[in-house]
Amino acid sequence: MNGGEERRITTCKGLDDGPDYSPDGAFIYYNSFCSGKMEIWRMRPDGTEPEQLTHDAYANWFPHPSPDGRWIVFLSFMQDQGQDHPFGKQVKLRLMDLRDRSVRDLTPEFFGGQGTINVPSWSPDSRRVAFVTFEQHVTTR
Repeated sequence: MNGGEERRITTCKGLDDGPDYSPDGAFIYYNSFCSGKMEIWRMRPDGTEPEQLTHDAYANWFPHPSPDGRWIVFLSFMQDQGQDHPFGKQVKLRLMDLRDRSVRDLTPEFFGGQGTINVPSWSPDSRRVAFVTFEQHVTTR
């Protein structure tokens, strides 16, 4: 398959980031600052039908749909980060059920951020997610 000319398919001002296709190719999931806060969105592959999926107090990044198409896992910063996604912050992973759009915490808060779940990390059976936590080691003398 040959590529083509790059073409922007989002229209909001501000950062759009972290795209990932749904397994059936029907949607592109991404995070966007379109609403003035980082939230999870999806759109059709041609850029039509943009739809904001999260509406909460967290800064939500890097949505990844499960191989079975039922879930999306994403990273939530506890504090608003604007359009930045630094490492070394309090975050948690959250899970959205795409059937009813309910969201639940997948992990408690932990020390993470940029690099925690930037790539699709689902197991093939959609039962597990791999992610990275950061630890601070303090040495005493």
